[in-house]
Amino acid sequence: MSNEEKKELFTQKVVAGSRTYFFDVKEAKDGAKYLIISESRQTGSSYDHSRVMVFQEHLEMFTEGFQKALQFLGSKSKAYSLGDIKQKYPKAYERWTSDEDEQLKTKYHEGVGIAELATFFQRQPSAIRSRLAKLGLLSAQASQTK
Repeated sequence: MSNEEKKELFTQKVVAGSRTYFFDVKEAKDGAKYLIISESRQTGSSYDHSRVMVFQEHLEMFTEGFQKALQFLGSKSKAYSLGDIKQKYPKAYERWTSDEDEQLKTKYHEGVGIAELATFFQRQPSAIRSRLAKLGLLSAQASQTK
């Protein structure tokens, strides 16, 4: 496939010791998206390269297999998903609005606690502490320890 027939949408480089991994998401001319995982490692004066291509329609099965392999290896991967978090905190990872910032300041000055603020704003307690720190109402150190 020539360069004119594929478009790079995303790339992430991970350097791990003597190996370098690339995670590239590309789009074919026909609109099909796919993931390429590449490994490059130096062997003497040359480099060895390996690649795996995973097409969009196979990503779910690939991810399930990859997660099982990580579990088998004992990797400490996330035991939760964004969906799980959003069930409990529907506004998790969303941008704060200026209105929400003002409400947060007011409620915090009224003495409302972090847990109650988390419930009110539908966000994780850590997000509340981080936002309070950003607004200058809580020290960065305190936001990590409370």
